[in-house]
Amino acid sequence: MATGLHVDVRRFFDARVGEWAASYADLEPGSPSAQMLVSRLRLAVELVAADVPPGSKVVDLGCGTGETAARLERLGYEVWGLDLVEGMIGYARGRCASGRFQVGDLTRMPFRDDTFDAVVCLGVVEYLDGDDRALREIRRVLRPGACAVISTPNAVCPLFHADRVLVGLLALLRPLAHVVRYRLRGKQGPARQAPRGIVSRKYRRGRWLRLVRSAGLEPEEWVCHGWGWHRSWPLDFAGRLLFRAGRSGRRLLERWPGLTVLRRIDDALVHSRALNWLAAEQIVRVRAVEEPGRRA
Repeated sequence: MATGLHVDVRRFFDARVGEWAASYADLEPGSPSAQMLVSRLRLAVELVAADVPPGSKVVDLGCGTGETAARLERLGYEVWGLDLVEGMIGYARGRCASGRFQVGDLTRMPFRDDTFDAVVCLGVVEYLDGDDRALREIRRVLRPGACAVISTPNAVCPLFHADRVLVGLLALLRPLAHVVRYRLRGKQGPARQAPRGIVSRKYRRGRWLRLVRSAGLEPEEWVCHGWGWHRSWPLDFAGRLLFRAGRSGRRLLERWPGLTVLRRIDDALVHSRALNWLAAEQIVRVRAVEEPGRRA
């Protein structure tokens, strides 16, 4: 049975199935946010391909609309997928013809022990109330010595701190906007309620290392990327408005000199050891530690 938080996560993403599908459909010309997703997919698939031979059984946890699964399928992997949202699974099945997809909870997966040669889990763990349980489940379904590629937000990214300040300021202005819109015009207006969102954790490297190791997973390859556009909702919203304004909006966005600078920063964050730790997202490849007494 889903917990309250899992229900909230399911509702949140279920309401955005079409939006996610449209975002991935526009990945190539993409907005800056979409380019961040392209970078995540490329780096994650490269980490899998460098370690796992074609023909191996790979599961994409939180598979969404199936973009990652489709890329893995094209490389010759036997692809499976799991997602909490049924609407996402429908898109994934249409995108990845040979894949085996089903609805399920990452903290209680419907797979036997030691099933997969690799796990991919991108942009999922941070939304779960039981991130430690999810990591233990990932270890359980991996064969001993197999790998998992997992992405999480990086807590020390400077943009996240600036974004928190901006969101706080907007929250302070919201009651004033309510008064102007309703009370001064003699209208009752809707009752103001605290917005019900979903948890989205950000992880410092030390805490993340402790979590994965306590689950029986050993980190061996670490890549950080992106400066955080797609996780800063005010910046992402502005970019989406321009991107959806048609060709003129896209041309304006793509001609903006700052976009080139941001892409260069993205490259620097990936390749520079001095800057890498400031990136918005961390992708780690971990190895399933062979446990004494555990049957293979």
